[in-house]
Amino acid sequence: MTDTNQARARVSRAAAAATAANAEAVETLRTEIPSSLVDLFEKSLARTKDVHEKMTTVLEHSTEALEEAFSCANRGIGEYRNKLMEIGRANANTAFDLAREACGAKSLPEFVELTLKLQRKQFELATSQLKELSALTQKVVTETTEPIRTGLAEPFKIAS
Repeated sequence: MTDTNQARARVSRAAAAATAANAEAVETLRTEIPSSLVDLFEKSLARTKDVHEKMTTVLEHSTEALEEAFSCANRGIGEYRNKLMEIGRANANTAFDLAREACGAKSLPEFVELTLKLQRKQFELATSQLKELSALTQKVVTETTEPIRTGLAEPFKIAS
């Protein structure tokens, strides 16, 4: 037998002996302790077990809710990133359009007119992009908080 196996065998023998000794001590104490204290102890132990079971249930449900919220947040981050890439692409295209048209301007008034027209277009584009980002942010926040709101409400109903 190896040293670790011998050590394990000693530990298990010691644990068995301790369990037997504890059982004997409990029986001895049980006869010496008034029955009212034993009843009080048993009731306290039952309450503690009940609270432990309820807390375990609450923690399991809470963990599931937080995992779902994290998953929703990850999906939302991906959507948000894609939307920002789309906005960046649209803004770059608008800037290139401005540069191309500005190079084709034949006079200063035509250049100013083109610049104002493209700035107006850029302002409208920025306004619509902000609305899209705002709507996406609201959607992501709603989807992310919904599992938390529903997932944490249920366990506390169970616990009460």
